[in-house]
Amino acid sequence: MNYLYPLCALTLFSLPFQASQANTDAARLIDGCRELVSIYNKRDELRFAAAQFASLSEAMRAGYCRGVLDEYQRKNTCNTNDWREQANTIVSHAFEQPQDVDTLLATACGR
Repeated sequence: MNYLYPLCALTLFSLPFQASQANTDAARLIDGCRELVSIYNKRDELRFAAAQFASLSEAMRAGYCRGVLDEYQRKNTCNTNDWREQANTIVSHAFEQPQDVDTLLATACGR
């Protein structure tokens, strides 16, 4: 079962797409970034690999956020390349209206 996490992450990170052209919406990105932040906050609190205790669906949502952030950084110049900081920014803007993936990513990128 533990082999599924690296396989899912590899699949997510190898998908070539541009964030604005992806079949996605802001809610999915926000949920994924919220999961990513949560997993790494748990890891920091527990001081060991808390990510291994995440369910497959949690890991998939977190991996989706990380993959979108990495791909956006690859195609755009960002003020920060710290994906944790970018994920936190997206989560903190989760309640602003209207939600738009490109706007969330540009804000997280510091643009």
